[in-house]
Amino acid sequence: MQYPLPLSPDDVESYRDLRREAVWIESMSHWSSIHGPKAVDALNGLVTNDVSQLAVGMGQHAVALTPKGKVVCDMYIARTDDDRFLLTMQRRCAPAWMELARKYINPRLATVTDESTRWATWMIYGINAVQAVANLGGAASTVENLGDVMVCGLADWPVWSHGLWNIGTGCVRLARVPTAGTIPGFMLLTEATNADLVRARLEASAMRRASRDVLTLARVEGGRPAFGIDMDENTIPQEANLDTLGAISFTKGCYTGQETVARVHFRGHVNRHLRGLVAGEPIPRHAHVLDGNGKDVGEVRSTVISPRLGPIALAMLRREVQPGDPLRVQAGEREIEARMVVLPFPE
Repeated sequence: MQYPLPLSPDDVESYRDLRREAVWIESMSHWSSIHGPKAVDALNGLVTNDVSQLAVGMGQHAVALTPKGKVVCDMYIARTDDDRFLLTMQRRCAPAWMELARKYINPRLATVTDESTRWATWMIYGINAVQAVANLGGAASTVENLGDVMVCGLADWPVWSHGLWNIGTGCVRLARVPTAGTIPGFMLLTEATNADLVRARLEASAMRRASRDVLTLARVEGGRPAFGIDMDENTIPQEANLDTLGAISFTKGCYTGQETVARVHFRGHVNRHLRGLVAGEPIPRHAHVLDGNGKDVGEVRSTVISPRLGPIALAMLRREVQPGDPLRVQAGEREIEARMVVLPFPE
């Protein structure tokens, strides 16, 4: 079992900035692309969402599955041209995705390319993320003449949409992403050759640089699962709430693993779901969760100590566990009292 550590003093300040202003975080995302005359059909046959419905400049959350309907990787897909898509995901699941894509996509119809070394990525999250991105801006005259328009434009961007944006004299692809849960956020993607320029602009900004621990905390509070922690190759996507997070289309055509996903949706249910736990002391990862009768009803996954909410965790719990039910987390010879909440955690 692994107990979460409290945030460092610097991270506590970053967390506070996240909830009142904005912070920036350097990302270690994996990038790949699919392009070619049949890129839409090729990608649509491998992921749970419907990429054929994406206009250029729009994106979506999606999941790649095994033939048995278990999670291989979840990802963000951005349509950058009629026949080209950019995909980003956690590095820990990228090898499995690349193997799956190269196995099932005919190279005569579409080309799968690993672009991890081509791109540099940052995240900007915070209540005032829109203003923070606009403040990075371009030349002073651009900010002076178009600042209000830029802010209004960003505020109106739909979630998962993306487009080109100037950061100083550099150009980035900017995407509006909800990967920190309920906290607004943007992803900045630029050619690796421009990385130093963009990083310098971020370092010179009024924003505080945050660690990944702060992003993890925001993700858990927002109830968003991470591959390798909250879900893995043994997880059906609905168990990790990926259907309610908008990562699954139930009207598109066939794709790898569809039979299991459709059967659960139309004719049945899953026996467990990712839920929230609140406790009075730190909750260890991998600990078993017991109900009032001592029955094992689940396992703790992501676990953090929130400056706002105290010890909280994501746990895979049996579906009969209801909000507010008294639970106990088995921590070695001790038991920690906890209660279940539906995600995301309350503001």
